[in-house]
Amino acid sequence: MAIKKKTKETRVPKAKVVKEKPTKVEKAKPVKEITKAIKNSDIESKIAKPTKISGDIKSFNKLNDFLSKISPDGGILEDNVYAKIDEWIPTGSYILNAALSGSLFGGMPNRRSLGLAGVEGTAKTFIALSLCRNGQGMGYYPIYVDTEGSIDIEFATKLGIDPKLFRIEQFNTIEKLNHFAAELVDNLETAKTKGEDVPKLMFIVDSLGNLSSEKEATDSREGNDKRDMTKQQMVRKFFRVNGLKFAKLGIPLIVIAHVYDAIGAYVPTKEISGGGGLKYNVSVIFMLTKSKLEDKEGEEIAKGKNVNAVRTGVTITITPVKQRFAKPIKTQIHIPFYKKPNPFVGLEPFVNWDACGIMRGKEISEKDYSKLSPAEQKTCRAFINRDGKSVYAFPKETARSLVCKHLGGETPLTDLFTEKVFTQEVLHELDEKIIKPTFMLPNIESLDDLAELTEELELATTDDADVIDQPIDISEELKEE
Repeated sequence: MAIKKKTKETRVPKAKVVKEKPTKVEKAKPVKEITKAIKNSDIESKIAKPTKISGDIKSFNKLNDFLSKISPDGGILEDNVYAKIDEWIPTGSYILNAALSGSLFGGMPNRRSLGLAGVEGTAKTFIALSLCRNGQGMGYYPIYVDTEGSIDIEFATKLGIDPKLFRIEQFNTIEKLNHFAAELVDNLETAKTKGEDVPKLMFIVDSLGNLSSEKEATDSREGNDKRDMTKQQMVRKFFRVNGLKFAKLGIPLIVIAHVYDAIGAYVPTKEISGGGGLKYNVSVIFMLTKSKLEDKEGEEIAKGKNVNAVRTGVTITITPVKQRFAKPIKTQIHIPFYKKPNPFVGLEPFVNWDACGIMRGKEISEKDYSKLSPAEQKTCRAFINRDGKSVYAFPKETARSLVCKHLGGETPLTDLFTEKVFTQEVLHELDEKIIKPTFMLPNIESLDDLAELTEELELATTDDADVIDQPIDISEELKEE
């Protein structure tokens, strides 16, 4: 029998606890001392300093020549055809020109695209055809894709369109539109590379929302009620395939879109049809809304024709949703049903004596001026009247007349929206002093300019954006005439 030996248990010695002495926290040195220390050391010389960008133009030209062999369509920005707006097509409304381009004498830029969105009856087709009319006057041939079957020769002719120089196409699917546009631009590009003359074209789609798809057409014939998920992709394809080629060929593209109520929105809002294809590819998008036009003259014309008119016209409010050429500022135009649209409507909020020498008020003599209070005298403006006498323009909100410096005196208030008041000289003066500073985006050349731009854009979305919504005494008075 084996005897087991007893083993001794090993005891683990207890670890000694070493108490650490608290470290002293040094007080932070003042910034001035740190800065002084850096300057006295060589650290400052090692810190990277911002340097101005400078380049050898000769070496860049060599690089550009090399890249041009790889990509003939590329080029220096200054000379690149894609980056240049050759022409601005007027809209027929001076204030709409300003909203589009930042100038009364601008309008729709060629080589760019415009989206017009709104509910029915918001003058989308009217604006598109007005651009076509003015484009024809500049040598453009409109190609109008009518997906709704709503364009007729009588309507177009009434708006000043030359029907003999107006091509109409009627497609019902996005695939047919894609194929037509692709064939068009490819043939034009081929002709251009051969040195042939390429015609000036405008391309209008009215409307994008009414286009179906081949799948939707097939499903309808087969009785399949499944939702079509291909159309949005085809819309994007239309812009991807043709958008850049339109710009290269100098073809302005106008796309009319429907709107619908956004589902689930906390505040009732309108969503533009066409999906991301339209939103991300179009240069400018305007949302159009309508209200009743108060037009006494139109009502009298309708009564004279024994017509019980429900409306004599509409007031269209244009809200920029996307804008690359001007500040996003709301504007308004009038579309009367019983008379010709007035191109000067919408300018009245920007008119004043200092800008263009126009004031609502009375012409008073030096004798009458001396009888005014000091406060009233400050509001007056001196000028030489048509008789060569030194007189004053005295502002008065209830006056039935305008004082016009270029006319040398008073003229009836009803002459406001006429060429008599808005001469080309007055329009150019108004454009330079008021319209361009208000609508155009400033140049960004420094951080100061960037801060100024940010501030002005914030104002544009608050004060400037609602400038048309403020009560305008002149227009209100004209409604009573």
